[in-house]
Amino acid sequence: MTHAVAIHDLALAADMFGNPFVIHPVLLWDEASGATLVDAGYPGILPLLSAAIERAGVPLASLRRVILTHQDWDHTGTLPDLLAAVPGVTVCAHALDKPYIEGAKPDYKLTPDKIAARIAALPPDKQSQAAAVFAALPHAPVARTLEDGEILPIHGGLEIIHVPGHTPGSICLYLKDKRLLIAGDQLRVVDGALVGPAPEHTPDMPAALASLRKLVARDIDTVICYHGGSYGPGAGERISTLSSSTGCP
Repeated sequence: MTHAVAIHDLALAADMFGNPFVIHPVLLWDEASGATLVDAGYPGILPLLSAAIERAGVPLASLRRVILTHQDWDHTGTLPDLLAAVPGVTVCAHALDKPYIEGAKPDYKLTPDKIAARIAALPPDKQSQAAAVFAALPHAPVARTLEDGEILPIHGGLEIIHVPGHTPGSICLYLKDKRLLIAGDQLRVVDGALVGPAPEHTPDMPAALASLRKLVARDIDTVICYHGGSYGPGAGERISTLSSSTGCP
């Protein structure tokens, strides 16, 4: 029997430094498990995020846990504000990304040179705003570390799949009963097509390709990607095609 879990693609549309974006945090809810948020969005968008959660019929105060698919700032940015608004929320992430999320290590990708280049590429009237954000990248404590193959006893069984490459501790989440993969940045939807991680944002593409092959064994019909949203039915067949190619499109 399929577990009665509600799955909401929150699809947040906003603007960062003059650049519009749409990201796809996922909200999971059932009566026994309560509410789980998968990824938390850019800094400064808590009002947008909380409004989307409330529209899904879940009071923000009932949020129990946030699961981070990886350490990137567009996934962790609202954490300090969210934890202040809802004390007691448990933040979960893979152990390899925990020190980056907590600030014990500097951001895995945003080196000072890369930050300077990103700021310089912005319009002059946006550069000071960006500099302020990058000077205080958000950090938050990770209370629960996750392991490859672990099945969390929530939402009918939520499997953790470690998919290193995009970051050392990147994960996907698999709901077997729903044949659903929450992919984080391991997969994307671009112009209606399911593709692999973005090479320009993936420091270790060989590892990312090997990680992609780990997904083939699962019975996946639908994927929700943080960048691009939902793809399916037939996502498993597309993943198999991607995994057998020489590179990710």
